Amino acid sequence: MTKFYCCFQGPVVIENPQLGSFADYFLDYTPEKWMDGSGDGVFSFVSDLGDSCNLSILESREYGISVRYNIRKPGERRGEEYYSVSDLKKINNFEDVGDDQFAPVGSFLPPQNAWLALEDFFNSPLFKSDRIQWINSDEISWPDEC
Repeated sequence: MTKFYCCFQGPVVIENPQLGSFADYFLDYTPEKWMDGSGDGVFSFVSDLGDSCNLSILESREYGISVRYNIRKPGERRGEEYYSVSDLKKINNFEDVGDDQFAPVGSFLPPQNAWLALEDFFNSPLFKSDRIQWINSDEISWPDEC
C-alpha cells in the first residue's frame, strides 16, 4: 500500500500531506517562518512495490535551503543519496547549521529553487527533480566529523 507522509518543523507526522501547506515557507520565504533549531523537514514516500524515497530539507538563515534526495529499491541494502547543488566550488565545504546537522555549503539553494524540488517530489516522488542540479553524496569529500 502506498504511503506518503512527512515531519516538517517538528516531531508530528503528517499523513498524506498537501503541497500547498508548505508553499509559504518557500515562495514567500522569511527566516521567521522557520522554527529556530528545527528548520527542517523530511518528506517520505513508499510505493506499493516497496520502493522508498525521502526528500530532506534543511534551512539555514545564512545559506538558504539544502535538499537531499534518497531512494532505495526493494531488496537493496543501500540506496542512492543526492544533494542539491547551488555552488559546486563549495560542495566540499561544510557547515554545522544547528544540532550537529552538517551539510555541504554548496548544497544550499534559494528557497524558490528548493520549492521546485519539493513540488517535483509531490508530483513524482520516485524520481529526483530535473529542475535543480544534484550531486551523488559519494562524490562529496565528507570530513571525518560529519
